[in-house]
Amino acid sequence: MTLPALAVLAASLVAAFCDVRTRRIPNAIAIALLLCGLALSAQHGWQSAALDLAITFAVLFAGSVAFSLRLIGGGDVKLLAAAAGVLGYPQCVGFILMTLVCGGVLAVVFAAARGRLGATLANVQSMTMPVFAGVRPVRPQNSIAMPYALAIFAGAAITAFLPHLRLFQ
Repeated sequence: MTLPALAVLAASLVAAFCDVRTRRIPNAIAIALLLCGLALSAQHGWQSAALDLAITFAVLFAGSVAFSLRLIGGGDVKLLAAAAGVLGYPQCVGFILMTLVCGGVLAVVFAAARGRLGATLANVQSMTMPVFAGVRPVRPQNSIAMPYALAIFAGAAITAFLPHLRLFQ
């Protein structure tokens, strides 16, 4: 396991614990992770550090759009951006995809556990249909909040451990 993957795994575990307990992710976790990642990438030259910083800002921008639609919390956006920047390209792509998949699975589990699966699926439909029609999406109504840092941790764990599993030997 690489040092960046280990750093992301540790930070996302602490963030998931905080998110489950307090429903907040302290900014210090994302800042410490980003600084650690920049220090690790700076060892490979300023170009590597600049690329990782660009990845962080790109994910932060995309996450801000999701935040404005109330799809994800602000702390989750900052943690996801810092983690993607620390992992760098191309590992950040798999990490983000795995986090999205894990987030979807967790959302279904949380909605079903609260007896709101139908309402959640209706919210998803009301948000996605306008996008396909080229119209601005509407914000979800009465959505369920879940600790998304759990999905970020799951995405980090899959990203960190999947290369070590020898599935096709």
